Amino acid sequence: MNSFFHRLLVFEPRFGPVPGLRSAKIRNLFGLAITLSLWFWVSGCQPDVLFIEKSVPLQFSADTVYLDTVFAQVGSSTRSVRVINPTKDNLRIQRIALAGGVDSPFRININGASGPSLENVELLAGDSLWIFIEVTAPPQGNQFLYTDSIVIQTGTVIQDIDLVTLALDAHFHYPTQELLIPQGTGPPLRIPYVVLPPHAVWTNDKPHVVYGYIVVDSAQTFTIEPGTQIHFHNNSGLWVYKNGTLLVDPLKTGSAAQPVVFQGDRLEPFYRTIPGQWGGVLGGIFIQQGAKAVIHHAVIKNGTIGIRVDSTGSATQPDLILTNSVLEHHSRAGIYSGFGNIRAENTIIGEAGLYGLYALGGWVSMDHCTLANMFSGARSTPTLGLFNYYEDAQGIIRTRPLWQADFSNCIVTGNNTSEVGIGKVDGAAFGYFFDGCLLQINPNPNPPRYTLTDPTHFKDCLFNLSAQLNDPFHSQYGPDTNSPVINAGKLPAAQRVPLDFYHVSRLPYPDLGAIEFP
Repeated sequence: MNSFFHRLLVFEPRFGPVPGLRSAKIRNLFGLAITLSLWFWVSGCQPDVLFIEKSVPLQFSADTVYLDTVFAQVGSSTRSVRVINPTKDNLRIQRIALAGGVDSPFRININGASGPSLENVELLAGDSLWIFIEVTAPPQGNQFLYTDSIVIQTGTVIQDIDLVTLALDAHFHYPTQELLIPQGTGPPLRIPYVVLPPHAVWTNDKPHVVYGYIVVDSAQTFTIEPGTQIHFHNNSGLWVYKNGTLLVDPLKTGSAAQPVVFQGDRLEPFYRTIPGQWGGVLGGIFIQQGAKAVIHHAVIKNGTIGIRVDSTGSATQPDLILTNSVLEHHSRAGIYSGFGNIRAENTIIGEAGLYGLYALGGWVSMDHCTLANMFSGARSTPTLGLFNYYEDAQGIIRTRPLWQADFSNCIVTGNNTSEVGIGKVDGAAFGYFFDGCLLQINPNPNPPRYTLTDPTHFKDCLFNLSAQLNDPFHSQYGPDTNSPVINAGKLPAAQRVPLDFYHVSRLPYPDLGAIEFP
């Protein structure tokens, strides 16, 4: 006998048996064995739970389930509804089924079982079960309302829960090739992509959904018309290859009410302000060395990096021209410029996890722009970062001359103590100038990289005053009634950009920032 009980029965203390102990131990263990045997026998003889079929109405946590708007052919998020047994009986529900059957675009799952119809579903007295619902709408016109219902039959009682969703049809763009970038001993970076047709034009007839990177090839032009909605899947983006050109609303016929929108492909309201939904290893919109982008009336939101500008060799030809546009809700940066040349007017750069604008060398020119970073997460970096060096992976300092960074009639504010970061080392150019700007900035930097009284870098600026914007936490970037930016602008910049973000005249008394006080 090799059982556990046998091993207990033959156990003896190390120093020999104690008179009377062995017999007492045997009696105790024999009693324990009897008790355990009785417990197993009783538990094995318990009757099964009895479920009955009974004609009673059930209760539901909702009589209608509204699923969020989805793209045709793309699955939705999961929604749920609770079915409650209000009786004292254990019920067998004869049938829970989609009224549309196998042709329904909806799907249901109950207790891990899925299908258009489930039978003999058991529900304990006073208990409840969850029905999980998803939808994948077929392709159709611009938009279509899809409805169905979940039919629940208990005896002769038949009840239903309505299902409703709105589906949008779209143009889908899938990768056809993959670029592999070696990473030493590790696995290579994989960039799936598709090259756009020569001189492609996207219109606003229906949304565009992008998987992987869409590539503007060398010597080609990609034009996006006003009002076009572009949705990028996770790790996707737009790559303007060298000598390629991106034109967003090139005729400037759009407006703040009809912008081109670059965003993620999740349409649920929860995702409207969630950063980091798109943008792969190259960032969101990647303007490679030698390429060019002219962007008017655009909203670029919810990415990792909104726009990434690669190196340029020209002091006179910007590789990014940006006007009357908004970049917000990015997990890393609104604009990342690595020795690029940027010209921006009436542009708003909102919340970002690291920088609103990060300029590593190159050229920057901004008139009447608003940088207001109210990122809700922890952030130790300023929203505006100007640098002429970086540290590589081996810890070696590399320089990139910042030839010139000019800001006129701009606002730089946020929820950090200082929102202007200036990082420079000797051995490379570092030119910058703030003219008539409101700046949230550390007045006594350590080490002393700048002095606010230096007229070669700061002229007629307002330092560390609250910009008193309407509600930048909710994308309202205009000045409030008592804002110090009202009528604080200087005429030269206002004459260069006489109309504000909403095409309202800012002359003869311009405000700071992109939006005039009404």
